[in-house]
Amino acid sequence: MMQIEKYEPEFPPVEFFITRFFVDNKCLFEQETKVSLPTLIKGDVIDIFDVSYFIEKRQFGFNEAAFFTIYYMKQL
Repeated sequence: MMQIEKYEPEFPPVEFFITRFFVDNKCLFEQETKVSLPTLIKGDVIDIFDVSYFIEKRQFGFNEAAFFTIYYMKQL
């Protein structure tokens, strides 16, 4: 007979996702969503408020309730 054990996660599930866009050390835009936004990669270009930005790098982090994606950008 197969025995099945109940899995108890070590951490609670993520409740929301935060995406932050930085130009130098200035947070240009922050978006909170219930689902993750499409992932941008280094070298991508994105338009925010009718201005084009180049993605220089990205970082990830999380805490008890949220997952963070942080993009560092340069204005074109």
